[in-house]
Amino acid sequence: MSVLSFFGGKSAKNGNGAAPAPAPAPAMDPEEKESISREMGIVLDALGTLLQYYGQHAFDTDRRSGDETRRLVHGWMLHATMGAPRPGSPDDRPSAGIFYRDWKALANFLGESRRDESKYVVRALDDMRSVVWSFVAAIHQVVVEEQEETRVTGDHLGRMRAAVESNSTDLIKREALNVVGVMEQLMAHRKERQQEQFAVLADKLKNLGRELEDARRESALDPLTTLANRKAFDEYITRSIELHSLLGQPASLMMIDVDNFKSINDTYGHTAGDTALREISNVLAKTFLRRVDFVCRYGGDEFAVILQETKVGNAQLLAERLRRQVQDLRPIDTLPVEAATTTTEDGEETPPPQVTLSIGVAELTVGDNATAWIKRADAALYQSKRAGRDTVSAASDDSLEPEISAL
Repeated sequence: MSVLSFFGGKSAKNGNGAAPAPAPAPAMDPEEKESISREMGIVLDALGTLLQYYGQHAFDTDRRSGDETRRLVHGWMLHATMGAPRPGSPDDRPSAGIFYRDWKALANFLGESRRDESKYVVRALDDMRSVVWSFVAAIHQVVVEEQEETRVTGDHLGRMRAAVESNSTDLIKREALNVVGVMEQLMAHRKERQQEQFAVLADKLKNLGRELEDARRESALDPLTTLANRKAFDEYITRSIELHSLLGQPASLMMIDVDNFKSINDTYGHTAGDTALREISNVLAKTFLRRVDFVCRYGGDEFAVILQETKVGNAQLLAERLRRQVQDLRPIDTLPVEAATTTTEDGEETPPPQVTLSIGVAELTVGDNATAWIKRADAALYQSKRAGRDTVSAASDDSLEPEISAL
């Protein structure tokens, strides 16, 4: 029996937009009425639990994000179980009873959401299969062409061996030049072929890579700032390096430190420091909006940003924009009201310090592992610290280790 038929079978609305009142039911004895009430309660509890599970495991689709789906499912759960206004309804009055709840719209919402998820999963699996078969085809082509190259090379080396055994200098010279020419052609052809194959694979992997790079998951979020946490960063930076080595697309890393953060905690308390970190996190989230922009709380008062498809020059421009936006935050916006001012020993009130950032930027280079990339970005960060803070610096090829003791 469907939920709709159990609760009266109708959700049609009258001309005023409200569901019609149910027809008068025959009188029933108190025990039967109490039994039906208990059964309805069990069904509503089960329905609420199912909706909770559905919302908890929602994920991003082409139509809406997982967060948006969770919010909508929560709204429908409150509507179905408690009579709260249904999501998107302009009427904020609660429903009088279960017969006035919009069961048909709830069923339509769940059906549409499930279809969207099914389409998304099918498309993602098709993309994955396409990439896998592209790799298979590319490897097969490499094997076939290398077999042919091996045959051609073997023929010319055999002729070269025969020339050496003949002791004819002219023949040796001629065959040696032939071997060199063939090897040059084979190397040029192999390089051209590899570039073509990588271009095809890069095109197929680009969208799939973005799906695989999406690290916005609740289990990987920092609870204070709601940004990605250090564990998510460690996983993401490894994937970024792997994609760079395969696709050759640029990537840049920002290491960000809040200037004089210890003095904010010491002077105004940890509550003030937490508020400042949350406000800075909001600016970070609004500055780096692309799906492939990865923003995390690296630890304490440090943040990190990985920018795919971004060379160091563009990364510096974005870092400058971030620095100015944080610089423009008024202290009253980043500190709680009770910590807006402090009083000196002379009784004078002093405003809170301005919140600023020091930023180091480094572009990923061939041969970098995660440690080397972070080390170069850190060196640029400490260069900004040495320059007086509130500065953006880019790593150079001869970046030195950060002089932590000097700071």
